[in-house]
Amino acid sequence: MARNRFGRLALLAFGFWIPAVGAVCLGQENSVLTATRPRHVLRFITFDEIVPTNSELNTSRVIENIPAKYHKRYLKWRNDYLSTEAGRSQWNRYALDPNFTLTVTVSKELAEGAVVDTFQWVENGRLTAATMRLGNKLDSGYPSSFNYPITCSLAPGNLPPEVKGTILAATKIAHEFGHLDRTMAMDGRMYELQNRLMLEYNRIFDSNDRDVRDPHLLELASQMDGTPISIKQDRECWAEVGALFYLQERLAKNRKMKMPEPIREAIEAYSLTYPGRLE
Repeated sequence: MARNRFGRLALLAFGFWIPAVGAVCLGQENSVLTATRPRHVLRFITFDEIVPTNSELNTSRVIENIPAKYHKRYLKWRNDYLSTEAGRSQWNRYALDPNFTLTVTVSKELAEGAVVDTFQWVENGRLTAATMRLGNKLDSGYPSSFNYPITCSLAPGNLPPEVKGTILAATKIAHEFGHLDRTMAMDGRMYELQNRLMLEYNRIFDSNDRDVRDPHLLELASQMDGTPISIKQDRECWAEVGALFYLQERLAKNRKMKMPEPIREAIEAYSLTYPGRLE
């Protein structure tokens, strides 16, 4: 379910949503070309050259359903993400897992945003499949600092023009993999319980003059271990771990580009605020 990430919470999936875009409904692309097979060889490239690796020989379980008109830009974003060890490690966690299927798509409806949804669970709460939906303008648009303390540091002017769009898009992809990592670590039964109760919480909240002291709301918050706002913020901030590891490595490897001060400060602040998440 797509939704405005900065409006009232009623979520069943998580990812970037840029305020200027507004809420939309996801549709299906009519034209799908290349990279549509569930198993294919991946090529990891550095910033300016192709470097063959043993990983090219691995079989991937990532299904990349990318419309032909978006294929070139998608490869540019994906390959920049995979140019880091952090990116390859996250990708291969799902690409090489025989018990998990990840589908990646690009959609004009999401524009500058992205989302992970369509989760599939088995009875014991283990995640077995998910879909990562990327907007066709992923290389533009910046989220707020409230839930995205790392990604927001890529605001205009903080990166050289020749790389800022690509790095921004790759950072959003890293953030979505952060969501996937966090969701994989959760018991799916609790995750779905939270999503269901958040909808009920919001329904009551809208009908009781927004009184958070309502006994029904307090009971719901106890059952789902938080309020919709706190759960949203926790999930988004957890996902920023993926963005942090990608940026830390991506900017450190480029000797021609010193890590911008706002990005360095954002990484340091996150590390101090959530030290246990980076271990």
